[in-house]
Amino acid sequence: MPTPAKRPVRPRADITEAALQVGVTPSPAPVPTKPGDESMPQPVESRMNRIARRAHEIYEARNGQHGTAMEDWLTAERQIDEEIDRAGEMTSNVARRA
Repeated sequence: MPTPAKRPVRPRADITEAALQVGVTPSPAPVPTKPGDESMPQPVESRMNRIARRAHEIYEARNGQHGTAMEDWLTAERQIDEEIDRAGEMTSNVARRA
């Protein structure tokens, strides 16, 4: 049985380059807490990291078609910002009820 061909993986440099083109500077990744230490809060993933991850998911959903890094980044940015806005609204509604 033939093995399926591997899709090319977009290098992180493409994502970082797209981020820099829209004026976003990379931030360091959050420092993970020790495994099993549930008393410490988990770090919140940065907005840029979330956008980069979503842009890569969009890229993979198109079967790795190259040439649209900027479009992927801007789409991911809109989606993540909408998620952040919705989360903020939900937090506001919960605070009002308390």
